[in-house]
Amino acid sequence: MLKIIFLTTIVLLSSCSSVDDLYKKVLPKLSAVTIEDRTENTQENVIKVDQSSFQSQGFSRSGVNTSNIIESVVVADFRNTDVSFILYFFYDGTEIDEDSTKQIIKHANFMRSNPALNLRLEGHADERGTREYNLALGENRALSVKEILGLYDLSSRVEVISLGEEKPMLQQHDEDAWQRNRRVEFVYQ
Repeated sequence: MLKIIFLTTIVLLSSCSSVDDLYKKVLPKLSAVTIEDRTENTQENVIKVDQSSFQSQGFSRSGVNTSNIIESVVVADFRNTDVSFILYFFYDGTEIDEDSTKQIIKHANFMRSNPALNLRLEGHADERGTREYNLALGENRALSVKEILGLYDLSSRVEVISLGEEKPMLQQHDEDAWQRNRRVEFVYQ
């Protein structure tokens, strides 16, 4: 075995005329490699190099909810149409007449066009009757309106509350005032 290694070395050395030739034959050829120094382009270095006086101002909404502004503009536009935001009822009644049904349908279409809006129906009653009865009557009036909106699959977006006789539109104690106080108001949220 030693003889084979020795003979191979002698053959190799004899074929080379100089030591440089021996290195060229034995050592692998070096390929051209360019190493680019990018250590100066790191984010930290760029920030250090930037000596400008730029200071981030940040974005602060400062308590302003833009979606509320948009919703209020949309509702304000809707108020400028011929739609009533108050429906009136007969004495001790919860029935909705044909004209009121048309108004409710306009509200339903408006809500379907504005899926971000929710509606609160506030039911009211006049001062006649007990407080508890008027609270129930106001709730039943608002539920009657909600029932029609439910036909348009809007029930989940409608809240019903009753204020009974607590927030009259008019303070007088006559039939004109009572008629105005028997109502359901549409309040968009």
